[in-house]
Order: sequence, then structure tokens, then C-alpha cells
Amino acid sequence: MMFTTKIAALSTLVAAANALTINTPASLIECQPTSITFSGGSSSPYYLSILPGGQASASALENLPDADSSPVTWTVDIASGTNVTIKITDGSGNIAYSSPVVIQAGSSSSCLGTNSESSSSATSGSASASSGASTTSGSAAASGTASSTSKASGSASGSSSASAASSSSSSASSAAYLTKENAGAAAIVMGFVATALGVIA
Repeated sequence: MMFTTKIAALSTLVAAANALTINTPASLIECQPTSITFSGGSSSPYYLSILPGGQASASALENLPDADSSPVTWTVDIASGTNVTIKITDGSGNIAYSSPVVIQAGSSSSCLGTNSESSSSATSGSASASSGASTTSGSAAASGTASSTSKASGSASGSSSASAASSSSSSASSAAYLTKENAGAAAIVMGFVATALGVIA
């Protein structure tokens, strides 16, 4: 019984020794590099995120590049006066948090918003590419519609011309037929007149 208890206690100590922990930086100064150290955890890579201070479930203000080992250097590109907590997650999903730290003012603020601007540029570029593709597709569709309309108009015009030509041909045929009939009638009338004159003579 005592042996089993000792094994359980030893296992607890080993688990505690391997527990993932992250050290709270002594200070964070705007636009200056800081070293983030951690220990324990079951496997790499380690994922580091900067959260609003004390808000474990909040969306990250910034995600740092994946790390294989401690320490990690971060240039503090978040404005002074911001309260932040550093979150670390190991390759097995174990999580640890630092204590909240307020970022102090530095001698420069030129680095602020670097990561958010890069993200915005990537999003804008994607949206522009998508918009360009839509415009091109719309133009192609409009061109196809115009072409179809032009062909339809040409076909209708051709049909109208053919109908007009057919009508003219019919009129000409009718006129020619009437002329031939009139000529025949005139010849008969002339024949009768000549016969009558012969009889009189």
C-alpha cells in the first residue's frame, strides 16, 4: 500500500515538473525587444499569443511565430498603456498564461501596428484580386450578350431582307403575268377589228 502511494506521489511530482509554464516579463516597453521564457510542456512547436490582460478567452491582439524552444524574442509593437497577458500552447494542446503586464512607453512608436498593417494589406490584395476577377467575368458575360444580340439582330435583318426580296419577286412575277394576259387580249381585239374591216371593204 505504501509502495503504491509513493508511486502516485512520484508521478504527481513528475507531472508538476513537466507542467507547461511561462514566465511573466519584468517589463514590456513599446517598440523594444523583450525575451519571453517558458519551460515544461510535452512537445514542440510552442504557440505564443498576446491577449488582452487577464482575458484568457479573448481574441489575440497578436500571434507570434511558432517556437521550438525558449526563449522567444518579441519586439513589442502594441501601444503603451495596453494591459496584456501572454498565452502559450504546446504541441499537445497544454496551455499556460503569464500574469497581466502593462506596456510602458518607449523612445519610439515607429513599430506600432506593423503586424495588423501586414494583415490588412494581405486582405486588401485578396479582395482586389477577387474584385478584378469578378469585373473580368462580368465584362466577358456582357461581351457575350452583346455578341449574341448582334447575331440575333443580323439574323432578323437578314430575314427581313429575304422577305422583302421575296415580296418584290412576287410583285414582278404578277406584273409580268398581267402584261402577258393584256397582250393576248389586245391581240384578240386587234384580230376582230381587222376581220371587221375586211368584211366592210
